[in-house]
Order: sequence, then C-alpha cells, then structure tokens
Amino acid sequence: MTRVVLHVGAPKSGTTFLQRALWTQRSALLEQGYTCPGESARDMFQASIEVRQVFEQWGFERADLEGSWARLCREAREFRGTTVMSHELLAAATEEQASQALAELDGLEVHLVLSERDLGRQLMSEWQERVKNGSTQPFGRFRRGVLRQARGKDADGLFWRYHDIPGVLARWGSHLPRERVHLVVAPRAGGDPLELWRRFAAAAGFDPERSDPSASTDRANQTLGTHEIALLRSVNEALDGRIKQPDYARVVKRQFAQKLLAQHHSPRPSAPPALVADLRTIAEEWCRDIEQRGYPVYGDLEELLPDPPTTEVAAPDDVDPRELAGLSAAVIADLLVARAEEGRTAKAPPAAPGGPPGDGAGTRLPARLRSRAARLASPLRRAPGGDADTSSRR
Repeated sequence: MTRVVLHVGAPKSGTTFLQRALWTQRSALLEQGYTCPGESARDMFQASIEVRQVFEQWGFERADLEGSWARLCREAREFRGTTVMSHELLAAATEEQASQALAELDGLEVHLVLSERDLGRQLMSEWQERVKNGSTQPFGRFRRGVLRQARGKDADGLFWRYHDIPGVLARWGSHLPRERVHLVVAPRAGGDPLELWRRFAAAAGFDPERSDPSASTDRANQTLGTHEIALLRSVNEALDGRIKQPDYARVVKRQFAQKLLAQHHSPRPSAPPALVADLRTIAEEWCRDIEQRGYPVYGDLEELLPDPPTTEVAAPDDVDPRELAGLSAAVIADLLVARAEEGRTAKAPPAAPGGPPGDGAGTRLPARLRSRAARLASPLRRAPGGDADTSSRR
C-alpha cells in the first residue's frame, strides 16, 4: 500500500529536530519502508512555499518553484511504501491551499500529523522566531495582537493559523477519516529529547528503536535569551530591510543570531503569569474539542496546558540598557575575532615555479595577480611631468 504521512508542523514544536532526524536516519527508515521525497529537506521547504504562495517573503519568484509540490507528490506515488512529507510552513495554509495540495495526493492513503506543544512556550518561541526572521516588534505589542485576535475569534491571524490546533486539523483533515488525523503533543521542557521522536514514530507507524536520531538533538534551533533578542531587534531596526531573504536567513539568522548571539546566555524570556492564565483557558477549550472529535493523540493533552512560571520573571521587553551595551560590545568583539581568524587562515598565493625564494623568476607574481595589482595601481600612474595623476580620485 502506498501511504503518505503529511506532517504539517507546527513551527517551534520540534519540527527542526524531526526533519533532521528523518534525513539523518533515511537509510534506517528505508529498511522499514519509509522515505522522504526530494534530494534534501530544502526541496520540501520550497514545495511548501509553493503551497502557501509566499514566494516573495522567502526571496523567490513564482516561476522558480512552480511544480515543486507536484514533483514531490509524484515521487510519493512511485514509492512502494510510506513517504513522509514534513514542513511547518504548511500549518498556516488556508482551507483552499490545503485542498489543492491534498488533491495531488488523491487516491493515496494519506495520514495527517500535527505536532504542537504548550501554548505558553509556543507564543514565546513564535515571537523569538519572528525576530530571527527580521521582525522589530517588541513582545508587548506582539502579545496584545495575539490576544486581541483570540478574543475576537480571528482565526486569520498568522499566529493562530499556525497554532489553533482544532483549526489546523480541520483545514487539513476535514476530508480524511478521523483515524488518519493525528496529533503529536511535544513533551514538556526538560524531558527526554527523544520522546518526541518516539511519539512521532507512533503516529507515522515506524519503529523508533531501529534508528538513532540522538545526534539531531544537538543541532536544534538555538534559543536566545532576553538580552540577545533585544540586541537582534535593534540590529533589525538598523538594517531597515536592507538585507532581503534568502540572504537574511543565511547571514543574520544563522551566522549572527544562531551562531554568535547564541554563545551568550541571558535569562530566557518566559510568559508572564497573566498571559499564562489567558492561554491556559484557550488550551483547555482546545483539549475538550480534540477529545470530542476523537483524534488519535500521542502524548498527554495535559501537556498542551501552559504552566505558570515557578519564579518571578521579568517582562521580555524589560532589558537593562547597560547590560545590552555590554552584550553589544562582546558580540562586536566576537565578530572582530572571527574576521581576524578568517584572515589568518586565508591561503597565501603559491609561489611561481622557476627558482628558490628571492630569485627573480621565483617571486614573479602570477599573471592574474599582476593584472589585479595593475588595476589597483592605476589611480597612481605617473602623469607627464613626474607627478602622480590624482584626477580619478577627485
């Protein structure tokens, strides 16, 4: 039987870990009759952009990705086993987009999987992820917008399109048998990092003990502290949109935020108690809806309920300017050290053959370097009368 396990997210629910595990364990999963379509996880990312029609947001033209989703679906049809298709961008698809995407899989045994974790951690992580992708919005404004949408039952707000569990399951699973619509609950923080893999495996139907994704846990998205997020927001304001996607993701998100900023450790932002109370009320309503609909659940629905902080927490926007200045200096120092190391490791041009060091033939510059040197020296060429010609530098 040709099956498809369609994992549609949500963001910040362990999806990065799961996707890396699926690819690093591809050979072990193939022995069980499971595969991922495409040459790499990037193929699924691009196909998801096409499904969502968010080309410009990620630095693509429509023509760049046209047919990406259909191509992966054809691979799924041709594979005699189970194809796992996973990307978190899909969670926010509209009902029409989900219907069109599923049409490419018509006739196959499709199982929908949604992974989510407690709403308090989701909201904090979603704000941080937006900052990592260029947002300058302070947490207070983000929080007010999210709660205003919730109170107004506005399911079109982007946060709720990703994280309104009953809504996502309805948009993607309304035409599937109830037993094929699965909810994976991410374990609470501090637990066994491989428990999510075991729960996902139960939903997808493979044996997690026949693979070892433990190395993938070390490469999960780095979580930043309150001060690091504040500095990144300031950098985004200073950039003022001058670095577009996908360059922003490569330079700012991965190299600056997840490599340099993540080396510094200030307290992680936590949801304030009043916010936790509001989110818990919403999550309790979701849990009742999920139980009534009878979706298969992997994990405990109680783990979707946010817990209030056990200690007093500062507001995520409450950052001491002196500490922020100190962090800024430390990060600039990191950048300078990295630049110096790059200069030391740069390879010197090889000596030309023809003699030992110091010999005229042996120290002659290669043609490409002589040409470059001539271009650099051109503004200083001698003018008639013996003075340097500076006209090109006026």
